[in-house]
Amino acid sequence: MNVADNVIKMAIEKAEETKTVSKFPAPPIDLVNYRAVKEPLFKRVARFDNEVNNGGFVYDEVPASVGSYIVRTDNTDILGIMKKRYAIVDNPDLDEPIREQLYDSLPKEALTEGSVKLVEKTSEGGSIARWGYHFDGLGREIRQLNKSKTQLNFMVRIVNSFGGQTGIRLQAGALDLWCTNGCTSAELSSQSFGHTIGFDPVQVKKFIEEQAKFFQKRVELWQSWANKEITARQAMEVLQSAYPASASEIKKAEEKGFTVGEATSRKMRKMMEQLEREAEARGHTVWALYSALTNYSSHNSERFGVKNSSNADNVETTLIEREREVNKVIELPEFKELAVA
Repeated sequence: MNVADNVIKMAIEKAEETKTVSKFPAPPIDLVNYRAVKEPLFKRVARFDNEVNNGGFVYDEVPASVGSYIVRTDNTDILGIMKKRYAIVDNPDLDEPIREQLYDSLPKEALTEGSVKLVEKTSEGGSIARWGYHFDGLGREIRQLNKSKTQLNFMVRIVNSFGGQTGIRLQAGALDLWCTNGCTSAELSSQSFGHTIGFDPVQVKKFIEEQAKFFQKRVELWQSWANKEITARQAMEVLQSAYPASASEIKKAEEKGFTVGEATSRKMRKMMEQLEREAEARGHTVWALYSALTNYSSHNSERFGVKNSSNADNVETTLIEREREVNKVIELPEFKELAVA
């Protein structure tokens, strides 16, 4: 094949790719549709100059070799300062192969017009971007212990950063429609990629394909949690292990006549309050406990407010950290023991 033929072949393949992406029934990304470039860091270097101030030191700005500013191209805001080996992966370049693979992997009933919702969030001026797709056409019912039902819709979410806060992170799980409570825990599968020269956005395709097939098994697990009744004491033991009282909280408890073992943390008490709310709608189950945890990791609410969010662009950054925190809770032996069917 000569050069001209190869160029034509590549153009045809690209056109087919674009055609597939354009068929994906969700609006194009908007809030996260920006790009970034590297600009050199500068450092001040002193040199002696006989002609300045009768001889003296002056300072010149020269490019630094240690790293770069990461700058948004649409508004020139600085998103981060990163080392030389850091590679920018722009959101549009991540989004395209994800849309393509979702279109190829999901059943057609999940891809009807209007059945796919795009949700976009940013934090720190765009230094953190998080967006995802929720599939109304790919949902499963969970029958809860109190005989009520909730719908879990398949979702895929992407996390990208430009300031080193996180690697490229791909997540797949379910959106609980009872309270639009994203199930963001260790049971929400994820895969991370580094911002390195060797990263190819096409790598995300395998993950999407696997998670689309695995969704039904995940629903079966959650259904078993919805059937598993627990007591408030059992839930408290998990939450006390996850969120133990601090030294100051123990001291306050002792001053009120409580023992060290009876001291509880403020966060644990808030979790128990949320658990009671969840239990009213779901029954006193592992699923209700899990839902209380995921409410915390996916909401900036009155009970679980993000500190300083009124004057800082930090909500998504905080919720991502909360997800990691909840991941650890789900991995605790106390939770795993409770969750056994």
